[in-house]
Amino acid sequence: MEFDKVPAISKYLSVIFLFGWLGRSTVWNFLPVYFEQHITSVFLIGILTSLPAIIPILIDIPVGNLVQRAGERIVLFTGLIVSLLSPVLYLTAIPAFLILGKVSEGLTKALVWNSGWSLNLKSADPEYESESISVFFLGMNLAIVIGPIIGGFLIASNGFKLPFYLWMFTTVLGLALYYVYVGIATKKSVFESLKALERKNTYIDDWQHLTDNWEHLKQPFMLVFLYSIIFSFYWLAIPLLLNEINASYPEMGIVFGLALVPKLFQFAFGEVADKIGNLNSVKWMSLFLAVFLAALSQFSNLYIVAGLFFFARLLSGGMSPPIHSFFDSRVPDELEGEMMGFFELFKHIGQAIGPIMAGAIADVYGVSSSFLLAAVIAVAIAVTSFIYS
Repeated sequence: MEFDKVPAISKYLSVIFLFGWLGRSTVWNFLPVYFEQHITSVFLIGILTSLPAIIPILIDIPVGNLVQRAGERIVLFTGLIVSLLSPVLYLTAIPAFLILGKVSEGLTKALVWNSGWSLNLKSADPEYESESISVFFLGMNLAIVIGPIIGGFLIASNGFKLPFYLWMFTTVLGLALYYVYVGIATKKSVFESLKALERKNTYIDDWQHLTDNWEHLKQPFMLVFLYSIIFSFYWLAIPLLLNEINASYPEMGIVFGLALVPKLFQFAFGEVADKIGNLNSVKWMSLFLAVFLAALSQFSNLYIVAGLFFFARLLSGGMSPPIHSFFDSRVPDELEGEMMGFFELFKHIGQAIGPIMAGAIADVYGVSSSFLLAAVIAVAIAVTSFIYS
C-alpha cells in the first residue's frame, strides 16, 4: 500500500478515531446484554439498538446540506461533542435515559459520518480512493479490536461503570486531538448555515438533485442498504447468541475483538477492489458470507461460533470500501456532501432494520434462527451486484 498517496487528513482522522472510539469500544458490543438487565423483551431491545440508525434517517438530508454549507470540519467536531452524552446517560441505568443514550448515538452518527466521509473522499485521489477509505477506518478499526477485549475483563471484574467512564475520557482526548490537528474552520458560520436551511426548502431541493442523478446513484444506494442490514444485525444477534450459550464477559470480548482483527487490514480489500472492480469483489464476498451466516444458525459451541463469526465479519467488513468507492464513482463532485446525506440515509434505513429483524425473530423462534434470514440478505447483495455489473 502506498501510504504517501493517502491524504494527510485521512491519517489525522484515523488517529483521532483511534482515541475517540477506544473507550466506547470497551462496552458498546456488550450493550444488548446490559440492556437485558433492565428491559425484558428482546424485541424492545432490538428497537432500542436500532435507534442510532433510526434518528439519522430523520436528519441525514439536512445534515448533508449543513456539511455542504458550513463545512465538514465544524460538523464533525460538533458530532464528537454530542457523543459525550451517551455514556453519561447509560450510567444511570434508567430505561428512559437508556433510550436517550441511543438517541444521542444517532445524532453522533449523522453528524460524524456525513461530515467524515465527505471530508475524506474530497481529499482523496480518485485512483487511490479505496485505500484512503481503508486508512480513514484504520484507527477506529484498531480501537474496536482492542476495546472489547479490554472491556470484557473490565466488566467481569468491575461491572459496567468503569467502561462508561473510560468512554467519556477517550472521547475528550479525541476532541482535543481533533481541535489541534484538524481544526474547526467553517465555510460559513453554523448559525448562518442553519438559518439558510430554514429559509431553503431543504428536502424538496435536495430531492430534485437526487432525482436528477437517480440513474447513477440507485445502484450504490441499494447495495449500501442491503449491506447495512447485515452490518447492524450483528449488533444484537451476536451478543445475545454468546450470552445464550453462556459465554463469559472476557470470552465475549475476545470473540468481538478477534472477529474484527481483519478490519485492520481492510486496505487489502480496497486494493483488491481497485484491481478486479468494486462490484466483482462485493459479489464474491457476499456469496461466501451467506454460507457462514447460515452455518451460525446451526451451532452452539463457543469455539465454532467464534470461528464462523470471524469469517463472517471478515467478508462483510471487506465489502465496505468497494461499496463506498462505487458510490463516489457515481456522484458528481459538486454534490458530494449533499448526496452523501442520501447515501447515509439509505445506510441508516438498512441499519435500523437489522436489529429489529434480529429481535423480532429471536422473540419468536430464537436468536439462532435470525441468522438464516441474514444469509438470505447476503445472497440478495450478490444478486444485486451481479445485475449492476
